[in-house]
Amino acid sequence: KHKNPGLQKYALDCILNYKNKSVLPYKTNLHNLVDEKKFKEELTLFKITEDAKNIHPEDREHVVPIILRILYGKMTSKLGADKKGGGQARRSLIMRYLAGCNENELKMFIEMAFFHFTQYMTMKPKDILQSISCNLDLKSITSPGKLHSVLNLFEVVREYFGGYMKDHLLSELFTVFYAVCSTVASVLAQGDKVHIGYSKIMKNLRTFAL
Repeated sequence: KHKNPGLQKYALDCILNYKNKSVLPYKTNLHNLVDEKKFKEELTLFKITEDAKNIHPEDREHVVPIILRILYGKMTSKLGADKKGGGQARRSLIMRYLAGCNENELKMFIEMAFFHFTQYMTMKPKDILQSISCNLDLKSITSPGKLHSVLNLFEVVREYFGGYMKDHLLSELFTVFYAVCSTVASVLAQGDKVHIGYSKIMKNLRTFAL
């Protein structure tokens, strides 16, 4: 899931060297997804939906995780974002594509995208707040910039996938939101121990979350 296309290609080649019979038939498709010049066209041609039958049912469990990692790297990369709206357009394109995944595959993507918060996905909101507030270490807290990025990604995932998710998966997704908000609240509760500028940033994050 690395953001650098060159490293993505290297990682993909390493995977293909294992010569998994369920993956090798899709070698060209996967390379095209990594290639900056070809990946948009490949998204159009190589549909991920089960109905499209581009991926044999017995191969999905091997191929789709690789696709998810490639596209997550593409989505979070700043490459191509130099043009106005370029990054947003790319993200929208990828999210529309991934909306064709089944429930288990969406779950896999969510756990990948929010891996910093997977430990909270089976917890209730009040337990998340209690856990974070009790274990908060101001010296190793997730940076405000990262928390802001997580909130942005949460909103994008909710927008594109929310209507496709069953209640259980949607609930797990919202634990990410609760975890970020609990982190912000826990930091602000110790406002006397942090720099005033940092508190201001956290207050801005709280407003953004609302």
